[in-house]
Amino acid sequence: MSDLIRELELLGAEVEFAMVLGALVLAAGALAATGVIHFGGATIHRVDTLPPVDRAPRLALGEPIRLSEARAILPVRLPPRLARPDAVYTRANMLNFLYLRHGKPHAVLTVFREDGRAMLDKLVYTGTKISRVRVAGAPGLYVAGVHVVDFLYGGNPRLSQPTLLWVRGGLTYRLEARDALGLASAG
Repeated sequence: MSDLIRELELLGAEVEFAMVLGALVLAAGALAATGVIHFGGATIHRVDTLPPVDRAPRLALGEPIRLSEARAILPVRLPPRLARPDAVYTRANMLNFLYLRHGKPHAVLTVFREDGRAMLDKLVYTGTKISRVRVAGAPGLYVAGVHVVDFLYGGNPRLSQPTLLWVRGGLTYRLEARDALGLASAG
């Protein structure tokens, strides 16, 4: 009789697993159908057409501060290849780390506290590839290709380079650079 009970318990666990898996598949399908992805403090909207934006806007990074001041504002963990920014700024409870190459902006890392409300919107073409990735073990999303970013604290929407988003320790990290995946890797 105990073998029968064990088999029934195993069957019940398999059915429960299948139901949970089915619910996740349905949720993923619903997410894909809505065209909206919420990740950390960012919301990504899939659109057929990007809105017109200034193709060469001035970066509105905020007030310059020292790296030590930035670390006092938010407990950031910078990937090794991004440990030495060329400049650091603060604006609207966000930190912006600027990285230069040949004297021109090469990458911008924005970090903000994930507090349940969106701090930025991204508009991406319906066909833009969005990949799940890991950044030093933290969950992330990589948005390939050019898209529109709109920081909800002010400023105008603008074109963005490929972007890597990840969440760690209650903070949302957003790295904008053509080589974002390489910059955020542990090497």
